[in-house]
Amino acid sequence: MIIEGLSPALQQLIKEDAVGQLRKPQGLMATLGNEEGALKLDSTDQAALNDIVRKIAHVKKLAQPSGEEASNPAFLRALLGDVMMVGVAMGMTSEEPITHLVWFTELLQQAGLRPAEHLLVMTLPGSYLDRFAEAQQAPSLPLQLDGGTGTGGRMSAPTTRVFLLPAALSLTRLSEEPGQLRTVLYRAWDEYDLALATEQPADHPFVQLAAALSDASLDGACRLLLSMPEGWQVLVPWIEQLMEESLGKGNKGIVVFSEQPLNRQASVSETGATLHVQVATGTAASQEGNAFVLSQPSLASQEPRNRLAALVASFLGWQLSMALYGYLQHITFAGQPAVENYKARARVLRDQEDPLQVTREWAARASDTDPSSGIPYSLFAPEGVEIQASPASTFARILQRTVTASSGYLSLGYLDLTINGELPTHSISVLDTALRSVGNELLGLPVKLRQAPAAYHSTEQSEMDGPPFLVSLRVLARDHEASILGSYTDTFLRAQAVSTWQAMMEQGRPCFLLIIDGSIDDALEPLQRFFSDVVAHLRRP
Repeated sequence: MIIEGLSPALQQLIKEDAVGQLRKPQGLMATLGNEEGALKLDSTDQAALNDIVRKIAHVKKLAQPSGEEASNPAFLRALLGDVMMVGVAMGMTSEEPITHLVWFTELLQQAGLRPAEHLLVMTLPGSYLDRFAEAQQAPSLPLQLDGGTGTGGRMSAPTTRVFLLPAALSLTRLSEEPGQLRTVLYRAWDEYDLALATEQPADHPFVQLAAALSDASLDGACRLLLSMPEGWQVLVPWIEQLMEESLGKGNKGIVVFSEQPLNRQASVSETGATLHVQVATGTAASQEGNAFVLSQPSLASQEPRNRLAALVASFLGWQLSMALYGYLQHITFAGQPAVENYKARARVLRDQEDPLQVTREWAARASDTDPSSGIPYSLFAPEGVEIQASPASTFARILQRTVTASSGYLSLGYLDLTINGELPTHSISVLDTALRSVGNELLGLPVKLRQAPAAYHSTEQSEMDGPPFLVSLRVLARDHEASILGSYTDTFLRAQAVSTWQAMMEQGRPCFLLIIDGSIDDALEPLQRFFSDVVAHLRRP
């Protein structure tokens, strides 16, 4: 049956009852989505731990720990006596939470506090983290309320304890009335309206969105430039992780960006395989060209419970769009197989005296010194890249060549800058401006500014195995802030930076590692100079 006025993708979703398949344990949708078996702290940089320690001390009106006081049992008891660390891992092989819990456990032991009373673990049965909890006799809760293991981390909201626990805690600040979370979830389920998606899919906004993305795609790949209502921009990183970690496989997928102005006069700028999505609180206007308006009136509410319900409904809606896009493009949206490569490499590097030793004899490198700060830095390129006179000229040359490598995929190009470690807040806007001047203005390409290691758990699957023809620049400072409490080194952070760079190159992706001889705080001037020189090289005829 052909329904007049509907796009090919929407026609297919209706004809094959794709939404209805979500409720069935067998069939193509079940196969593509089978995950069976499978203060926020998501950094292995000591600076992140220090920031949390300082915040706890400030709230308790304690002196900032330093010197002998940092190991004084009485001080540690005052600081940590009512603190609990919740370790979460939604993968069997996630190891970062264990490094944080080991650090915290040692502090508790110094303070004479019983670790089992200050630790809570939520993870998969039999995972690395589950084994750690058992060894420490720490309480462990299954992520799913039914004790199952079929929910991927990027889909942990709103149906697992990863979301439900903080949501419930936040509601206790509004009222002591019982049943608040249940009411919020019922309201969100009504707004999500799976019945409408099943019975009248052409009328459901998130089914329409999935079809629009599929219609805009090229060989299964699409760029999504997303504009959110005021106050909801924080949802973009979650949508980015959901789409890229789920769908970034076999050169297919959806790459998500915040909406950004692209220079349409740039020689490599293309509008194909791109969908500009505006999430609006009003009624959706008619859809034209490569633009789509997603109407979500509930996002306009300022009442806390209503906003939480709107958030839950958004989670469910975007997950529906993701699954339907995977269905249309035959992408297995369960699992993230590509990242296991870098995890295995990182384990080997952590056992070495210095995870950076592989770079010492690396032939494809270009070095320079920032004239203002006197800080040296080196760019390590994939083997076979023609090294120019400087890091900036080498990088500019590969940009010029890569973005024109295949006319069929120009619209899929983007530029990624990944900072390993905790970037000072004031530096983010400066680097974002520098990155946009290269990508948006000179090349007409969207850009990503990522912070690792968090980014490696959200979008690395897509960078390694999703839509191709990106160029990625990874930045690592040699020196890192020492931990002000306990023992925590930068070994894990260094190993992650090198292993992800190696894994990207093995996948044939143009990935560069820029190592700066100094701290991340000192890196801003060399990075500004680097991008300024890249711009100068790109502007040359």
